[in-house]
This record gives sequence, structure tokens and C-alpha cells, in this order.
Amino acid sequence: MAQIQALLSNDYQKRSIFLVGDQPYNRDRVIKESLGAGLQVVMTKLVSDHSETILPKIPRNSRDDSDSVVATEILPDEASAVSGATLTRLRQHYGADCCVLPLNDYVTEYAATISTQLSASCYPPRSAEIVKRKHELRSLWNQLVAQGATELCPVEYCYVELRAAAAGENQEGAFDYYPSAGFDSLPENTPLIVKPDELSSSIEIHYARGKQEAVALASAVCAQLHSKWYEVGRSIGTEVRPRVIMEMAIPRSTALHPGAEFSIEFVSFEGQHYAVGITQKWLGPNFIETGQLFPAASFPERLRPALERAVHQLLSQLEVRYCVSHWECIITPDERIALVEGHLRPAGDRIMELVEHSTGRSPTGALCEALARRKVDFSFAPHTSCGIFWLVPETPLAEVTEVEVDHEVTEALCKDLYVNQEGIIATPNWIQATDWLTRFAHVLATGDNLDSVLSRCREVAQSVILSGKTSNTPASTSLKLAMDQ
Repeated sequence: MAQIQALLSNDYQKRSIFLVGDQPYNRDRVIKESLGAGLQVVMTKLVSDHSETILPKIPRNSRDDSDSVVATEILPDEASAVSGATLTRLRQHYGADCCVLPLNDYVTEYAATISTQLSASCYPPRSAEIVKRKHELRSLWNQLVAQGATELCPVEYCYVELRAAAAGENQEGAFDYYPSAGFDSLPENTPLIVKPDELSSSIEIHYARGKQEAVALASAVCAQLHSKWYEVGRSIGTEVRPRVIMEMAIPRSTALHPGAEFSIEFVSFEGQHYAVGITQKWLGPNFIETGQLFPAASFPERLRPALERAVHQLLSQLEVRYCVSHWECIITPDERIALVEGHLRPAGDRIMELVEHSTGRSPTGALCEALARRKVDFSFAPHTSCGIFWLVPETPLAEVTEVEVDHEVTEALCKDLYVNQEGIIATPNWIQATDWLTRFAHVLATGDNLDSVLSRCREVAQSVILSGKTSNTPASTSLKLAMDQ
């Protein structure tokens, strides 16, 4: 099944880029960047993708008339079901030298497969599966550490899969267990993180005080995957399966910023890999990000070469030819690097915009320029700091009836303020985000350093006033940074 819309005849000579899936923070930006680089854009959706039912709940840039010059293809849910006749037609319409860029984790295998069928592969489909499956990437990381990199820290884990016959029973003994080499020797009371093996966006991540509690949590996570996230997965064209990883809770350095978590972005082109820079991350309850800063202010500079070297080696092992990738890590108390997870797609949480505001260049834009064969430049030198911080009420209100913003303050101090008034008003006793769908407000600002960025963001937060009731009494409150809770 395929559908073509808005294909312009004068675009036949342009190299085409197939953008697969959707991502609220990057979709519209990447469309503009692709068009600006001279690529013909082909938005590619799967038949079962109904993400329009989910995405309105998530902040995104306003769409403009660039959509009118974008072609659309709707393809089967399984890449193997794309027929030879369809591939022939795609090549005829869009050329024999197409490129493919996935926008979220759930379409990376699909993107890799059709890139191989249409033209040069962005990376092998098997590599996409390894990175999406957290335990497989963890195994690859542990192998890298075992080669003798003293700056890197291994993380023991146990991958568990709920047996089909027990899917609705919530039985703790109904798992098949696949432990890493050193997992069984860990003490019973080892702190563990329990999370889905395939889902991203801080979904269903839990802390366990030991192995027995971790197994009980794994059972609960599988129940949530079935009851809550299965339909969400179907709406974006993916299947949510009862697969869970239990891994060592990585200890965090207390000498750096609270949480000591970071990410590094890479651009890959023609099998060469270029480090963009390191982002500093703050986490709140439920392991949900409350802030991001580029470039990182607290990352130990002596570890930068080791981190870049490790990710470069992973990308080479995965045979990545071209993509923008995102890698998350924690710095331990003894200042070693422990990988959290990786993604063969651009970072979310507007990190691409942080990089662009800081360096003047967008990683996805630079890749698009290279793919269009117009310019190859993967240098990203920061000239300012840029941060995004999520906002919560200074004082929780039982009911919010009105949201007011002092636009004179916000326009003077920040690059952007997002306030989901509908979500705030519809959520009684809103205190903090409970998942990635309930982060209702954030501010993005630049400054000379972290302190100046935080100062501006805090002043912007104070300029947003919620009015409503507490215990049937009229009340109002400003917002504050979630990290200040």
C-alpha cells in the first residue's frame, strides 16, 4: 500500500531523503533542513502508524507550508512486505541514490532495511536491532570495557522475557532469564534498575533494592507494557513486547552536578564518525529529564577523549555509514564512564536546537548538507551556553482555570517558552511529570554560562502565573524549574 502526495516535477533531479517515523522535537526542523540542503523530502509512514493521536499531547514547532513541498509514502508495517514493484516505483519517482533518516527508535530497523533496498545502507538492520535492544547494546559495551579501557565501567545485567503462556498472569516465575557473565555472582541485595528492553523516553523505569524485588518489578513492568503501552506502541507503528532488562544501578559521582548524567551526539557520514559535543542532563523523579545544557559544564575534560573513542568504536562495530546518533552515560564516583543507552537517531528534548544555538550549526542540518553533496562540515565549536529546563508549579493547585504569561519578560530573556495550557488545566493537582506525556512546560534560553542560563530561565518561570483553586479557595502560583524542587 502506498500513497504519493505533492510530488513536484522539478524535484526529480534532486537526491531524495526518506524521513521515517515522527518525532515532535525534530520532524519539522529536519524537513526544513533537508529542503534547505537541496534534498527532496519523502515523509514515510507505516500503515499502522497513527501517531497523530499521541503527538498533539507533546510540544512541537508549528508546522508551516514546507509540508506542501513534501512527498508522502505510506508503506507496509514490515519492511519485508515492501514488494519489488513498490521498490522499483520508488526508485523511478525518487531516484536510484536515495538516503534514509529515522526520526525515532521504533523505525530504525525499518529505515535500515529500506535504505539497503533502495540505495546505500545507513547502517545494517541488525545494528539497529542491537542498539534498540538495551541488553544487546549493554553486552557490546561490556565487551568493549573488557578490552582494557580503564576509563570505562561495565554494567552487569539480566535480560528477562515473559513466557507467552504467562502474559496475563503476572507470575514472577514465568520469565526466561538471560544473565550477563557476572550477574549471577552479584550479591542478592545489589541495587538494580528495571526497565523495558526496547522502549525509550523514560518509560516504566524503576529502582529495585535487590534481585528479588527486581523480579517482582519486572512482572509489574510487563503488566504495564500490556495494559498501558501496547496501544501507544501500536499508534506509532510498533509492537510493545514483554521484554525487560534488570541491570546494576550505576553509582553516580557526587563531585559533579546532581545526577552526573550526560549525553554525547555524533554525526556519521560515509563511515566516518564526528563527535558533536557533550550535553549535561538533570533527572527528576521517575528518571525523567528535568533539564539539559549544551555544552556540558561539569563533564570531566580528561574523560572526553575516552568517551569519544568508545562511541567511535561502537559506531564502527555497528558499521554505521550515515546518521545522527545519541549516546547517554553516567560518570561514576571513581570517575569512570558507564553507558546508559544509545540511539541511532537524533536526540530528542530539543538537544539538536541546544547545539545549534550554541555552535551556530545543527547536526542534522550538517548531515543533510553532506547527503546532498553540497558541503561537508562537521565542526561544532560552542560560542555560548544553551539550556532547556522543564517547569512545575511553585505551589500545587487542586484546580487550574487560567494560565497567564508575561510575554515582555519571556521575549526578552529566552529563545522559547512552551506552556501546554490545555494539559495543565486538565490535570488536577499537577506537581511534577509522571511520564514523558505530562511535562507541560519548558523554557529554552542561552547565556554566557550555566549560571546565566539558569538565572534567565528562573525569571521566565516566575512570569508564568497559574490561577485556580486550592481546597475551594481561589489561589494562584508562578512556575519554577523542576530541578529546583
